[in-house]
Amino acid sequence: MKRGLIAVLLALQCSFAQTPQNPMVTEGIAAFKKGDYENARMLFDAALAQNPKDTTAQNYARMIALKAKSGNSGLQESLKKVIIPKIELADATPRECVDYVVQRIEKLTEGKQKVSVVWLVPTDLTDHITLSLQNVPATEALKYIAELASLQIDYDNYALKIKPAPTVKPAGT
Repeated sequence: MKRGLIAVLLALQCSFAQTPQNPMVTEGIAAFKKGDYENARMLFDAALAQNPKDTTAQNYARMIALKAKSGNSGLQESLKKVIIPKIELADATPRECVDYVVQRIEKLTEGKQKVSVVWLVPTDLTDHITLSLQNVPATEALKYIAELASLQIDYDNYALKIKPAPTVKPAGT
């Protein structure tokens, strides 16, 4: 009797064991955890094209869609509302420019909006920027700084992540 019960339990356990996961789903989960939602979305879409019933891919695709629908982040939305009256920067490093904008944001919001910055770029970044703007949203000022320095700014819920802009390879290489 005990052997029969054990055999039934083992059979049930084997039938409920998960099947090996699609490598695209595994890569998609890794990309999602890194915050690379665009790459994750493409991987989950490809996995769902192969197997539309893959519940893991479906769930992650839904989470990515919800993130996209709700906007990039609360931080980005609040920084769009902060209008900087004047920015005059001459021959400044990207770090100095971003620090200046962050200081202006905190001053204009009377300390209500704090901005943390995570730099994911080499410390020896030597580009210098000259920038003159008037009545510009903080997000646009940061976008211009990033473009001039070949950087990319990602808005997290609590911080700006600044990293090198992806390089575009010429066609045919």
